[in-house]
Amino acid sequence: MECHLLKEKYCHGCDVLCERGEQGEGENGWCALRFPYQSGITFRMRSLSSTMTATIMKITVSTIMIIILLFIIGIVKSHKTLPSSMMTYNQRRISSIPYNNFNQMNNYPIKQNFMPNSNQVNNDNNNDNYYHQSQSNSNQIDNQNHHNSNQINNNQHKHHSNYDQQRWRPIPPAQQQQQDLFDRKFSKMRSNPFEKYLNNNNQITMKRWPSSPTSSITKSAFAWAEQQRQQSSSLYENDNNNRQVVHQQQHDTSSTASDNNYVMNGENNNDNDNYLANSNECALILKRFDTNDQTPPSSYGGLSFKAMMEALRGGSKEFNDEEAQNQICITYDDVNGAVEKAMRIRRYVRPNNIDNLEPPPEQIAETAEVIQEATKILAYRFELSYDEILNALPLIDMSRTIFWPHCPGHVKPINCRMERFRSYTGHCNNLENPSWGAANTAFVRYLPPVYSNGIDGYRKSVMKGRKLPHPRLVTRMVHADFDHPSTDMTILVMSWGQFLDHDLALAMPPRFFIDGHEVEVDCCRLPPGQPPHELCEPVQIPPKDPVYGPMGRKCHDFKRSIAGHRPNCALGPRVHVNILTSPIDANFVYGSTRAAAERLRTFRGGLMRTWNIFDKERMKPLLPAEDKNPDLECINRPRNLFCFIAGDIRVNEQIHLTVLHTLYVRDHNRMAIELGRINPHWDDERIYQETRHIMAATVQHIAFNEWLPIVIGDTMMNRHNLKLVEDGGYYNGYDPRSHTSPSQAFTTSAFRFGHTFIQGKVMRFDNNHKMVGQHSLRNLLRRPYIVYRPGMIDELAMGLVDTPAQNYDSFITKEVSGHLFQEEDDFAGMDLPMLNLLRAREQGVAGYNFYREWCGLKRAESFEDLIPMVGNRTAQLYSELYAHPDDIDLWSGGVSEVPMPDALVGPTFACIIARNFANIRNGDRFWYENPGMPSSFTPGQLQEIKKSSQARIICANGDNITTIQRWALRRPHEIFNPRLRCNEIPDLDLNYWRENPNNGQWMMNG
Repeated sequence: MECHLLKEKYCHGCDVLCERGEQGEGENGWCALRFPYQSGITFRMRSLSSTMTATIMKITVSTIMIIILLFIIGIVKSHKTLPSSMMTYNQRRISSIPYNNFNQMNNYPIKQNFMPNSNQVNNDNNNDNYYHQSQSNSNQIDNQNHHNSNQINNNQHKHHSNYDQQRWRPIPPAQQQQQDLFDRKFSKMRSNPFEKYLNNNNQITMKRWPSSPTSSITKSAFAWAEQQRQQSSSLYENDNNNRQVVHQQQHDTSSTASDNNYVMNGENNNDNDNYLANSNECALILKRFDTNDQTPPSSYGGLSFKAMMEALRGGSKEFNDEEAQNQICITYDDVNGAVEKAMRIRRYVRPNNIDNLEPPPEQIAETAEVIQEATKILAYRFELSYDEILNALPLIDMSRTIFWPHCPGHVKPINCRMERFRSYTGHCNNLENPSWGAANTAFVRYLPPVYSNGIDGYRKSVMKGRKLPHPRLVTRMVHADFDHPSTDMTILVMSWGQFLDHDLALAMPPRFFIDGHEVEVDCCRLPPGQPPHELCEPVQIPPKDPVYGPMGRKCHDFKRSIAGHRPNCALGPRVHVNILTSPIDANFVYGSTRAAAERLRTFRGGLMRTWNIFDKERMKPLLPAEDKNPDLECINRPRNLFCFIAGDIRVNEQIHLTVLHTLYVRDHNRMAIELGRINPHWDDERIYQETRHIMAATVQHIAFNEWLPIVIGDTMMNRHNLKLVEDGGYYNGYDPRSHTSPSQAFTTSAFRFGHTFIQGKVMRFDNNHKMVGQHSLRNLLRRPYIVYRPGMIDELAMGLVDTPAQNYDSFITKEVSGHLFQEEDDFAGMDLPMLNLLRAREQGVAGYNFYREWCGLKRAESFEDLIPMVGNRTAQLYSELYAHPDDIDLWSGGVSEVPMPDALVGPTFACIIARNFANIRNGDRFWYENPGMPSSFTPGQLQEIKKSSQARIICANGDNITTIQRWALRRPHEIFNPRLRCNEIPDLDLNYWRENPNNGQWMMNG
């Protein structure tokens, strides 16, 4: 077996890697057990004979530290803390867990790296401030939680759909002492840098790590762990009430979904505990290999997928002694114990609205953090490999555990009906997998997550002991400002792409509430006495930064995205919530929940709410004002002026988004009025839903007909079968196996390619296409107040089609790389490229090199290999910043790639974007070209929708726009893209939607 430092030969299980890459021992007797995919989870152990003196000293020091720790635990346990029942919601959230270092796990350091640091990369001194601030020791929090759990009271069972906050019964003191002893034994093993094993006499001895690459943990260690598990199982066998209290509130069998085309599955709404598995039944069976076992490791810890499923189907299984040496059974009792402990650690209180299909994102996060904590507990207790955490733990059936009543309703099975119109939340789009693509579900992944601790830690360097470069340094060196306008593309390419992105994805940051009102909080500027939120992880700025240094700013705000759930609340590494529906459905107009949609409707004639402030000028209305919380998304709001509300909360983020939102809401109302005129028998709901249906189809057509071919080129369009059907025909490619949810590589990196197109100036043009004004972009970010001037929507819309975009390259305007969302009295704002890098790292997105390989492209084995991909300058800068080509961040590498000949982007981003849009088209049951479904359009209607264009949207919904180029995303050209009068731009003939009131049939089917 070849042993290589950077590239493992085995992709599953645990591999033994030597420090210098040769077979056998590494330098000074050190060897590493490294998990696949550069996860950063490593063990090392040293020959006892060569380090006897050091070992004795370490044991002595460890003994002293344990005595001190036990003394501290006694003090902490004797200290009375505030009971959870007396804490406010925000106090529980803020005080639950400290926000931690990049390389620190909350409570359970799964197989942390005990190796001495290797030589540091040259720029490590510049990276010393990269890591986030840290607070109190997490072990103290854990110990306090054991004490706090004894103070938590029970609530009585409530027989209605919305439940009061639920507590759980504490474990009796005698059993709690036994549990604490069990935990301390694991804590001792966790704190020792040497592996400890049991000999046949159950005495802990030091052993040399086995040399076989198929070895994981010796069977004696797991026999000891199993013995401890059996002893601790009495905590639950004789005290069933402990388990019943945790899940005492079940779903009301009368609960229904908030939409008409689905209902909650009654089979999961039990009012008893019959769904619970037998406590000793195996929830998961893992096979471990002896040093002499030559069976190759598989994706599931050595047990084949087929054998795993057969074992699970067989339910509880009894093993003979010989089998028990090689197989580990994680019982449902183990899972329930981990969940209970996670609830204590999190100070969890059951949210009230968790059962419905539209739970608030922060309540989803409350329950998801319990799943994350339980994953860590199980991963540590059973010494799970990275592969087992990733692939095996999610196989555990959580519907048979005590967590099931706490699993949010929107990720549980529901019963669906075939309907003509989409649900607001996106549920039941896929009848076989009802939650796929729905709001508040998790993003998918094209490659496994690369968490530094295997579960939720920021991505690290593939080189042992090295750090990823400070993201601010990457911005300054690689993504500096350089003005290079495009000769072909308008700024509408960037703005409409951002508009489309806001239809597909939004990873929610944590929300902060004061006196019941949501407020924005800068983690670098917390109010006095305000403890930081657990997801606050501000970044320390290098002291000599040219933008932030002169101001004395040392901190840059950053918050992690809230956690989400897999379907059925499966265990596993951290996933993140997409609060939007994933298919292209124009949710930026309508919202992704019923509550959001109803806030935007008038409930008269199918119309959307607008603000008619230009009646005297006889101009079209603006979007409705945000008057309930006017300062939430605004900066420096003038008195009596407001930001706006729309289907997406980012409507005020930049001025061109505000313009596009306004145009599309106007288009909805324009079509709704016409549909109501030709179908007077339709009520408000029918007009609204039909208009919404047409609008979604319009956006789909513009995306695939105008925008996507420009971005990824005809080569990728053909390769992924993304070309629209010609001559108005239907598309027969619907596949319920296609998952419409965007991948995290797509949302954190690939679909942020448009940032390189951003212009530093916002230009305004009149109807004659003459520039009449310009503004610095920073002054129009979260400041949409300019549109209150009559005629400004037209001038800004003309600016969209007359202003050139920047070229696609690695350069980013300083308006967003140092002045993003800058306050009026400040000299700097946020750094958008740095936020891009941090977002991908915190979500465990693999590096640029790995996605090149996933796309079938050549990976860079050295920095010299990067020259044909990104050019000499960028390759040289990467060699100075990164320790290895595998470390390069996906977003940075992607925007630096040389574009494909027929596309705007390079091959890696083109590949990721194409794959995502292929899934959207193939997996959307409501795709506008699909035939034979209740939602399908007639041939005549389909032909009319295919007349849609962005030029028509602008012309039809401006106030006084008279001419525009035929293809609005490209700059005008006398021959290839001439300007036309607006009445020459094709429009939909809504007479094809005229319905016979007697039989409900369309009167024009041609």
